[in-house]
Amino acid sequence: MSFVSLCQLPWRRPAPIASALPAHWTDSARLLERVDAWRGWLEGRPAGRWILCQPDPLEFTGALLALWETGRIAVLPADDRPGTLAGLIGSTDGQIPAQLDVPNHSRALPHAPAAITPTTAALALYTSGSTGQPVEFAKSFAQLDAELAVHHQLWPLTEANGVIAQVSHQHIYGLLAAVLHPLCSGAAFCGEDCHYPERLAERMTEAGLAGLSPVMVSSPPQLARTPEHIDWSALPRLQRVFSSGAPLAQAHAERAESLLGAPVIEIYGSTETGGIAQRRQTVTDAWQALPDVELTFEGEGLALRSPFLAEPEQWWQQPDRVSGTPERFHLLGRDDRLVKIGGKRVSLDRIERLLAEHPRVMSARCVDLGRNDGRLGCILVMDTSSLPHEHPQRHELARQLRERLAAHIEQVTIPRYWRFVEALPCNAQGKLDRSLIERLFEDLVDDRKPRWLGTDLLDGRSCSLALEVPERLIFLDGHFDEFPIVPGVVIVQWAVQQAERSFGQLGDFAGCEQLKFQRPLRPGMRLRLDLTQRENGIAFAFHSHEGKHANGRISFRAATVATTEVADD
Repeated sequence: MSFVSLCQLPWRRPAPIASALPAHWTDSARLLERVDAWRGWLEGRPAGRWILCQPDPLEFTGALLALWETGRIAVLPADDRPGTLAGLIGSTDGQIPAQLDVPNHSRALPHAPAAITPTTAALALYTSGSTGQPVEFAKSFAQLDAELAVHHQLWPLTEANGVIAQVSHQHIYGLLAAVLHPLCSGAAFCGEDCHYPERLAERMTEAGLAGLSPVMVSSPPQLARTPEHIDWSALPRLQRVFSSGAPLAQAHAERAESLLGAPVIEIYGSTETGGIAQRRQTVTDAWQALPDVELTFEGEGLALRSPFLAEPEQWWQQPDRVSGTPERFHLLGRDDRLVKIGGKRVSLDRIERLLAEHPRVMSARCVDLGRNDGRLGCILVMDTSSLPHEHPQRHELARQLRERLAAHIEQVTIPRYWRFVEALPCNAQGKLDRSLIERLFEDLVDDRKPRWLGTDLLDGRSCSLALEVPERLIFLDGHFDEFPIVPGVVIVQWAVQQAERSFGQLGDFAGCEQLKFQRPLRPGMRLRLDLTQRENGIAFAFHSHEGKHANGRISFRAATVATTEVADD
């Protein structure tokens, strides 16, 4: 089946015979049922801009195409947080519901699909909010079709492919590479639970059993953590692997290619510009512009003209510094990563490069926290064996890092707040956004909270969190002066709070069972909190390098709603 542009409604062409794929895969037959179901639901509702935030790829795509077929615009939020969605209500005309129980439409729809022209508005997308409030960028069908045509030219798909996505379809990269490109090429696609390596292996097997050649759409954090305990060579061979969201470390690119047995192709771009360039680091570490993207350099500045932009004839100034030529270039960092600290101008990129030279540091991310003291925060990714587990180790490592920086930058610009992590926490788009930065340094503004350092989602009902006991935790005061420890009631409270952030509201506290405290938690201690969601409650366990510290079960009942009687006048 040939490539068909979005303006020609490729999802409405005659569907091939359905392949032997499980229900969590999206193919044309299943998709059309959901498109018509969502069109039926939209009948009689307002036209205009509709918020679309759906985790399920089939329901997301069905609702997206239904919006397009009824002349509406899909508004894709930067994230799914309630505050973000609430902030969009005033500028939109409706919201696709979160529940996935819209029934298939059994009767004929009264209207044929609306005509889609190149100039028709298709999407409103938002930046991830890494430097502040998200900014809206509109995309027309001409912009989307132009970029999809380049994807087809460079990396063609057919109905013999199955696309497996480890990234969110709510972001432009995941939307184009993992939904719209397979849609225009007649290929099946799947994003259900694929960010877990074990689920990824299952999806590759499913594609192979259906006679499909799998293609993987991933990101740097996921590729960097590709596990070696899975025998990838025994699975159906991946045709290619995509990565975007940030440059992939060369060592991670080489390792992923070796383990997965497929070329790893990186795409450089942004929400604003779409794709700009691509590279395969096992061939060259230089970036090459995508077809039809025109680049120009002035000093270290980068400007481009592209059919993926709203105004393709105008030059767009990209906030990235580059070296080389427009044909082959290297990225040097962003212009907007120059900040003033204590009246001194400093490059966050330079601080990160200096810290990454330390033998125990794999990578570093320096952030402006916007605090009254003006001091920087720094997140350092380290191998598990190199992480500090106690306050003295942490204090000594921070001293070494400050000493290393002191030889190159002024004292006032050296980061003051340090976070040591196994992997950089990322959102669904593979980026460290403002909300994650705020959570990493949350204990600075709330002295009741543990120091959060990341969450590993093991499956839909269990997770493991990396935490530290802050040295200035308010609950340490008076408990005890000679040997401060975290009170047991605080340990239980932390388990509940972290469970609600991981699983959502749990209800009203109903009691504890099998509660045990084996070892005390001391200030500066690094912990792992394992959480499992159970019927009517959670199970929790705190561990450290010393062993288990506390565990138990906490039960909840449905939240009660307070009512107030109002007397008649």
